Parts: sequence; structure tokens; C-alpha cells
Amino acid sequence: MELKDIENGDMVESSSSSMMPVTASSTTSLDEHTHDEKRGVPISPQKSPLFPQLPNDIPDIGDDPENEEEESDKFIVDFEGPDDPLCPLNWSFKKRAFTTFMFACCTFGPQFNSSIYGPSTSDIAEIYHVSHEVATLGSSLYLLGIGFGPMLFAPVSEGLGRKIGCVVPFFFSGFFSIGCGAANNLQTVIIMRFFEGLLGGAPVSNSGGVLGDIWRPEVRGTALVCYAFVVAAATTLAPVVGAALDVSVSNGWRWGQYICAIYTFVVSIAISIFVDETYHPVVLSKKAKKLRLETRNWAYHSHHDEWDFSLKAIVTKHLLRPFQLLLTPIVTCMCFYGAYAFGLLYFGVIAVPFEFFKIRGWTLLPAYLPSFGVFTGIYIGGVINIIGGAHYKKKMKAAGGKPVPEERLFIMRVAVFFIPIGLFILGWTSDPKYPFMAPIVGLALMSCGFFCVFQGCLNYLVDTFTVYAASAIAAATFTRSCMAAGFPLFATIMFDNLGVDWGCSLIGFIALLGIPIPYVLYRYGPTIRQRNPYAIKATAVVALNAK
Repeated sequence: MELKDIENGDMVESSSSSMMPVTASSTTSLDEHTHDEKRGVPISPQKSPLFPQLPNDIPDIGDDPENEEEESDKFIVDFEGPDDPLCPLNWSFKKRAFTTFMFACCTFGPQFNSSIYGPSTSDIAEIYHVSHEVATLGSSLYLLGIGFGPMLFAPVSEGLGRKIGCVVPFFFSGFFSIGCGAANNLQTVIIMRFFEGLLGGAPVSNSGGVLGDIWRPEVRGTALVCYAFVVAAATTLAPVVGAALDVSVSNGWRWGQYICAIYTFVVSIAISIFVDETYHPVVLSKKAKKLRLETRNWAYHSHHDEWDFSLKAIVTKHLLRPFQLLLTPIVTCMCFYGAYAFGLLYFGVIAVPFEFFKIRGWTLLPAYLPSFGVFTGIYIGGVINIIGGAHYKKKMKAAGGKPVPEERLFIMRVAVFFIPIGLFILGWTSDPKYPFMAPIVGLALMSCGFFCVFQGCLNYLVDTFTVYAASAIAAATFTRSCMAAGFPLFATIMFDNLGVDWGCSLIGFIALLGIPIPYVLYRYGPTIRQRNPYAIKATAVVALNAK
């Protein structure tokens, strides 16, 4: 029998024809080493640090494969029961809240950057002698980049951890913000904006995965609402800041990009220093590595260490996962409906300056202030979602503590009516003869419906796909960003040709078509999920962890 070289010893043949390395410690009694002092787990001599394991392709005579498998399972590192403080779900409330806030700030950056460019579109068109529609490409391609970024970086976060998959690309997006601010031609502006979105979009999906890592299903909805408050504030605050810079500073749009870059660097460094990894498999992999170093027993490993992270596996398995999920019926339905709802957020942001600047004749900065009506609606929607969270908690308790994704649609079934009603109010009160508060009420009602629908879609995906939450949210982010990228291009043209009244009515009629979706999913969702391979596997993992 030929044997490979084994470290730290010369090979000698024993009486049983098995080979052992002769080491300085080989004279020590075996009884002293049959238990791992640090773990209290029985270790056979073959698994002991004193007796390195022979290569797998040279089994000892008389080995029982079943016994080998049982012996190997002893060295799989897992959490020490459901109350293990190392598990991110068991972190203190303060630590989980801080982690949520920091990742919300991380997602705030790209959302803020997506809207701060808008008020300066006319100035950029004038500077570079192009049409308003061409200058708008800076916003559209940024949102398109946000769509593709999570499809690339969400699988990375499920392989290397949330911090690497989120913070690293977000940090480098800041350099493209500087490049955009220093650009001397429109082509550079547009290219820089795309890569800002591509890299900056990483937190958009990965942050949702973080919430799934640290909050249990019964309270995750409330945590997601609080997280979304911070993120939604970016979309409504950025146009006001952009307009203020545009009217008060020369080349204000460039300063807007520099501000975004500074914010990106500060938040990225803060998360890198003060926030711990949350992805459970990576946490366990680090624990296994620590045990190997402490015990000198190289058999310790986590299931995550068995994953194949070769380039081929990353491309064919991990990077394709969001696209594969997107092709399943339930993800397709939730993603496209959520994308439509998210597109309405940017529709509202565009409608505000058109309504108050062009039609009512307000000056630039005051014309953007009604954008806070959008945030007011989102805040009301958040309160409604928190109430819905209490309902979900009862349903989950009745189900034995298991997630009940369809109950995430409870609030959504009512909120779907708010969207078309708000759009009709916004459109048909746009004439200056109506009080300015009337269209703001329409904006708030539409935004409330958007928030409830959008949060319902995200919660449903997280509850259904759990361990694949980042990939599922990446698929949702891809569709919603592509939808949002189109709204800035056609909304202004639509308002110019149809007016705000019929333009909003057209979008409102489309919203009516989406009303049956939550009702259909509430009724047939469980049956559809049972046919989804990713949902089945995710459910199995949750059940295994529960044991």
C-alpha cells in the first residue's frame, strides 16, 4: 500500500499494517487524549490531534462507513443549543438594534444618491448642451446599476458573509461618486453614475439578509419597518437637499456627489469596525477555525466549510441563484408587483416638482418640499405594518412558532386600494384652483399603499426563502430598480403630453389590475411554495436549526 507523506513524522508500519507518524508525543498515553478537553467530545485515536487522519482514499482494513460518518459528525461545529449567545438571533436587543441602524444607514447612502441628482437635471442638460431626457440618464442608469449590483453581491454575501458582500462594494462606490463630481463631460457622468449604482446597490439586498439573520420572524416585520423608515427618508430628503445645493452653490450637483462620497466612506469604515458578522454559516465557520487553532484538531469544521467556492461554483451556482429564483412563479409575482409599487415612489418624486414648479409656479426649493408628503405616507404605512406585525405574531404562535408567509399579506390586501385612490386624488387635484394640500394628501395615500405593499412583498420573500433571503431580495431589487429606472425617462414625457391629471390616472388604472394579487397568493400561496425547490430547502434548513 502506498501512502502519502504525513507532516511531522517518519512513516513506520505497525503490526496491524496501518501506518502511524512517529512524533515526540507518540509515547504519551492514549487515555489522556481520548477526550477533547475544550469540547468534552470523545475523540478516537485516529481523530486525535496526536494521530493525524490518513487520507480518505486509504481506509483502514475493517472500517465501517457508517461509524466513520457518525464519528465525522462529532466534529461538525454548530451553535450550542437555541440559546447560544454566539448566534446573532440571541444577541442583546441593543446590539441587534445598533446593527439594524448601521445597515439602514448603509442602505440610506445609495437611496439618497439616487434622488439627489434629480433637481440638477436641467442644469446638467444646459451645461452639456443635451436634452432633458438625455440628462435624465444619470438617474436611470444609476437605478439600473442598483438593479444589477445586488444580483452580483447578494450571492457573495451568502458565501463570504454580509460584511464583505455589503461593505466592500459600497466603500468602492464612493470613488465613483468622486469621479462623477469631477467629470468634464456627460459621458463620464453617466458611466460613473452606473458604477455608483452597481457597487452602491450591494447594501440594498444584503441588509435585508442581515435582518433575517438577527431578528426572529415574529418581530422581523417591525424591525424591517424601522429599517425602512431610515431608507425611505433618503428618497424624500435627497431632492430637497439637491435643490438647496442647486440654488445656493455654484455647481451644486458636483457637491452633492462629493457629499455622497464622504458619507459612503464614513459609514463603510464604521460598519467594518463596530458591527459583527451576522450570517450564521460564516459565524460558525469562524467558530470552527477558532476551535481548530485552540485544540490543534483539524477535524473541526462547519457545514459552510464544505461548500465549494471555486470560480466555477460561484458563477454556475451562487451568481445564478437570484436569476433562478426570479424565474419561479411566486418570486416572479412578488418581485414584479413590488417593483411596480417601488416605481411609484419615484413617480411621486417626479410628480412633485412638475406639479408645484411647472403648474403652480413655485420656486425650485419650495417646489420640492411637498416631497415630505411622501415620507408622511410612508410613516403612516409603517405604523399600519407594525399593527399587522402583532397580527402575524399571533398567527405564528398558533402555527407552533413556524413562519407563516401568507399572513404577511394581511395588511397588503387592504393597502392595495390606497395606491389607485391616492393616484386619482393626486391627478385630479393638480389644477391650481384646488388647495395645494389636496395633491399632497394624494401623495401621502399613494405612498402609504406603496409602503405596505412593498414591505409585504419583502417580508413574504424573507419568510419563504430564509437562508436564501439575500438572493430573493436581490431578485426583487433587480426588478424594482429596472422599473424605477424607467419611470424618470417616461414620467416627464407622459406629464408633458397627458398632463398630471391623466398621467396619474393612467398609472392608477394599472394599479387596479394588481389588486387581486395578494388575494390570490393568500389563497394559493402554500400550494405554490410547496412546488418551489428553494422554498422547500429553506424550510428544511429552518426545521433542522429548530432541532
